Amino acid sequence: MEIHLKLIHFLLITFFISSTALWAVQKNDFVPLSSLSVVEKPIRGADETKEEFSKRVQLLHAQRVKVVFPIQKEFRLAVEDRNKRLHRGEVKQSPSLIDPYDPLFLAYKNVHTLRDVNGDLSELLESKQTKFQDGKAWLFLIAIEDYKYADPVLFARRTGEIVKATFQKKLDIPDRNIISLYNKEATIKNISTQLRKLLRRVQRNDVVYFYYCGHGLSNRNGEQLILPYDGMPDFADSKNSLKIERLYNKFLNSKALRTFSFVDTSFNGITDGVPIVKGLEKLNMRPRAEGYHKRLNILNSARGQDSANAYYAKEYRLFSYFLTKEVLSKPQSAGELFDNIRTKIRKISSEYGEAHLQEPEFFGYRELTIQN
Repeated sequence: MEIHLKLIHFLLITFFISSTALWAVQKNDFVPLSSLSVVEKPIRGADETKEEFSKRVQLLHAQRVKVVFPIQKEFRLAVEDRNKRLHRGEVKQSPSLIDPYDPLFLAYKNVHTLRDVNGDLSELLESKQTKFQDGKAWLFLIAIEDYKYADPVLFARRTGEIVKATFQKKLDIPDRNIISLYNKEATIKNISTQLRKLLRRVQRNDVVYFYYCGHGLSNRNGEQLILPYDGMPDFADSKNSLKIERLYNKFLNSKALRTFSFVDTSFNGITDGVPIVKGLEKLNMRPRAEGYHKRLNILNSARGQDSANAYYAKEYRLFSYFLTKEVLSKPQSAGELFDNIRTKIRKISSEYGEAHLQEPEFFGYRELTIQN
């Protein structure tokens, strides 16, 4: 009874804070985004068994899905729209009000409309011709923006869509050789099932491209994990996450000549400077670097201690935006592509602030070309 009362009290407080924030947005008061983090981390009681604690956490997550998360998402979208209108000069701001996310927007004085934002990548994409010569290239793509038990990953869905279109056209991947999973499609079970279906069709001398955009984390052993749509970030186990090493082993055990992996996440459990596990001042995640094989080339969006960020000026994920732009440019080696991306991402993320520092990392052969 006491547990249920505490849960109801927590939900009412969260609802009040989020509702107040939305009211403030509508009243043209500048609202800090820090209120989005009002989610407690469950703590196991001294007299509580492991099974009782697990059931209580599942109940808490179920309540979050029904009440807290929809409010938070609506609040996030409202504040993002409010901030953009502010920097376009459509709304006046009181000088006494400061938003902790303000540097993200101050770094770009020319704020684009959605149509303007889409322009540069769309124009580059339209200028490329599709070949589909031999059907020897494959793409397995996962992009999760709206999670069942975790915070949204801003711009992940549309980022995945532009990456898919770019890879399909520039890397000569026919539609029949592509499996793309977005949001609810990317459950832990369906990811494994669909990957098995794709790799069963791969033949010798084929090239496979793997792309992931969403939340990442690591377990106590430092093993790197990706979070499926239905995974709980509080529990870094096999029921709630996928070990990236196991995915790579599946590629290596296939007939593919080589695999290129592009992972837009932080295995430190930090997305846009915010930990995905709530209630902790600092996450104790220490992801270790994955080893690489001569048939596997890995390009991660962030180092173990970094955050994976959105590119607010372009409304894509930061790493994937520059990855897409480089793939659409002249043919180049994996090393050259990595060097160009790293320089730009490091510069922009430093403008976001210390909590948003991001620098990609590369494991593999620099001389190989990304193009098939």
